[in-house]
Amino acid sequence: MKNYHVHLRGQSLGVLPLDELRRRRESGEFTGEELVWCEGMADWQPIETVLRQPPDKVPPTSGPGPKADRKVLLAIGAIALVLVAGLAVWGVLNAKRMPAIEDQSETTPPPNPDAMAAASRPVLQNTNALTAKDMLKRAKEFRVRQWIEGYQKRGRHDQPCDALALRFLHAWLVAQYGGEDDTEVLTHQQLADKIAEDPACSDPLVLTLAGSNSIEENEAVVRLERAVSGFENSKHLAYPKFNATVMLASHLRSKPEQIPALDAASIRHFADGFKDGSFLPDDQRELGEILVNGWAYSFFTRNAPAVIGTVQQQGTPFEWLALVLEGENEIALAWKARGAGYVNTVSQSGWQGFSTHLATARKSLTAAWKLFPDLALAPCRMIYVSLGDSNIEEMRTWFDRTVAAQVDCPRAWSDMRWGLRPRWYGGQEAMLAFGLTAANTRRFDTDVPRILFDSVSDMESELSLPVGEHIYGRDDIWPHLRKMYEGYIAEPAQAAWTNGWRTSFATVAYFAEKYDVAREQLEAMQWQPAAPQISGWGRDLSLMPLEVAARTGPLAGHVGQAEASYKRQDTAAALRLYRDISADPKADPRTLQLAQSRLACLQAEDRLRNGEWIDFAPADPNDPAWLIERGEVRQMTNGAFEVRSGPWGHFLSSRVRVGPDFEVRGEFQAVNASTNSFQAGVILGAPDVQAHNWYSFRIKRNEFEHQVVSFANGWTRQQVARPVALDPARTSFDFRFERGLATASVNGQEILSGVKPPQAIRVSPREFRVGVGAFNDSNETVIRYAHLQLRRINSHNAQRQPAEAEPVP
Repeated sequence: MKNYHVHLRGQSLGVLPLDELRRRRESGEFTGEELVWCEGMADWQPIETVLRQPPDKVPPTSGPGPKADRKVLLAIGAIALVLVAGLAVWGVLNAKRMPAIEDQSETTPPPNPDAMAAASRPVLQNTNALTAKDMLKRAKEFRVRQWIEGYQKRGRHDQPCDALALRFLHAWLVAQYGGEDDTEVLTHQQLADKIAEDPACSDPLVLTLAGSNSIEENEAVVRLERAVSGFENSKHLAYPKFNATVMLASHLRSKPEQIPALDAASIRHFADGFKDGSFLPDDQRELGEILVNGWAYSFFTRNAPAVIGTVQQQGTPFEWLALVLEGENEIALAWKARGAGYVNTVSQSGWQGFSTHLATARKSLTAAWKLFPDLALAPCRMIYVSLGDSNIEEMRTWFDRTVAAQVDCPRAWSDMRWGLRPRWYGGQEAMLAFGLTAANTRRFDTDVPRILFDSVSDMESELSLPVGEHIYGRDDIWPHLRKMYEGYIAEPAQAAWTNGWRTSFATVAYFAEKYDVAREQLEAMQWQPAAPQISGWGRDLSLMPLEVAARTGPLAGHVGQAEASYKRQDTAAALRLYRDISADPKADPRTLQLAQSRLACLQAEDRLRNGEWIDFAPADPNDPAWLIERGEVRQMTNGAFEVRSGPWGHFLSSRVRVGPDFEVRGEFQAVNASTNSFQAGVILGAPDVQAHNWYSFRIKRNEFEHQVVSFANGWTRQQVARPVALDPARTSFDFRFERGLATASVNGQEILSGVKPPQAIRVSPREFRVGVGAFNDSNETVIRYAHLQLRRINSHNAQRQPAEAEPVP
């Protein structure tokens, strides 16, 4: 018996057999306005049309429907602290907040007409709508008052570092909120380090920002603790105190017992902010962003009743903020009541709580919007409420109200994209239609047209493509992406970022196999793409410019054959073809460079395939088989090499495709360090200094962790750490990664045994690579590596690797 998908005004009502459709219609549960579809039907039809047909007939067919996307399980969890610079990740955060609608079918229905209508409707351009640039300007004005003027009026100007403190505050302001500062030669992080290194620099306001801008977690805690203590006898107002206690709590996630006391202090400082003039009625917009979308979000979710009560006590001048916070809290309570899981796992009481809390959120947020319709936050959160208790049409209504206030409100666009996913109210066609709606605004002075790229990425995630594969070249996608990038490149307001747009355009064209277009963009940049824009694509693109040049050069046909062999890991064929290319007199310099790199890697891969140990070190700083992204390399005798690195550490990744089962061994020595701390180690997965889709094995010595071995996601605190006794003269190590588990010994003693990574990464086994690298502890070091060797473990019947899995929420 066929199962029918049922929709009413964009809301999925489930997948039901014909008899159940008839029963619910006859009982009055269905009104007759519902639309239904099953496999074999050309399009959605009214339920009455289907029910009037004889039981043994089905509507006319137009061939089988498209294959269904796979089921997606709900992952609801606490939303992490979101910094201002992280607005671009709202789509990922929302994915953790929202449940999946259960998909009971094996086929996907044609586009929901309501979703297509909502996705395709043009954006009405309100000439008074703000933009992210306007929002940043207002945010900057707020920070000038709180930090710059706060220090000037109430800071410690009797200290020798007074001028340095002002330099740091201005450099931080420019880095975070824009502006011109042609005189500063140091970064704000470097200035923060200088302040922290001087015990005489003790102004707590300055130390607060120095702590928040430390590149090392433990150092951030030290600075913030100094700030919190220093505020006790200072003349500073409440806002920097509030910031210091909230930020310190955010850095103490591994010490939850300390957080309640910090939260209590934060609540007091927040209340004092309304008394001492830190918070003015005109600051409501900014306070709302801080508490709902910004650095104080986790604090707010832990302490919502106290925060809301404090704002309510301020009366009418802060009524809008109180209503918004009430609504946000009710949203959180609704999802908490509902719980996690498929829709058919939610209890009756869970649905009741979900409905009640969303209704309260709707009341509060609607009232806030009516009070100040030119503020985007309240209608933006109503998009999310509508996702849970209404339909795609109402989501679009609130979306329109939001963009009328701020045309490029990031969360409004991401929430609408989420609602157009198949698990909610839409599908592939609606997702693409919404991206085209964004592009058709032609607001290239904003981020809006780029939403087309995000929509295509959403489509890719629903298609579950292998890592590193993209659909940019599709006939219904490529022409629109091309117009989008050309629009940004031609936009005067984007002039400062033209190379970034050109790099992204070239990369998309490369994946779309439009190599001539990619070449045009690379030539316009003198073949020097912007490094951040070639990261995070699921594939090593460090040689992309050379490959594009080779694919459009005099030996394009031969290069295409060689690359096809290289990518399917036909080592023998690829070696033969690239040897021929390197010997061909018609090869241009970039083609020769590509051939040189490919040959170096293929020769190593050929030996690894045979189970041999290979020397694992760059032959020189320009070794074509290595990419040196951080650190200065100096060759020594007998294959040893030294890496000089600053506070950001060193990062040397091999282009050799090792595979997910391997062993690396060697030794290192901390030749020099500006402090008593050092780090050395191995990086594995898809090493990329701009991204985090990789693991690290590090041996560390510092004053916080002492002497430890760490196996972590990137260089984060998501790690498995074990104490170790280090030899001050020389440390040997053996690290083995097999079947997704890490085993390691240091100086002959096993420290890790079959350790699972803290969190999964997504890397194709064919692209799994290894390198050398480690972070630093806000210091400078020289690490000498020696006798590094690598071998591939040919693990037949290996289980699926965590590296191939979906990211863990």
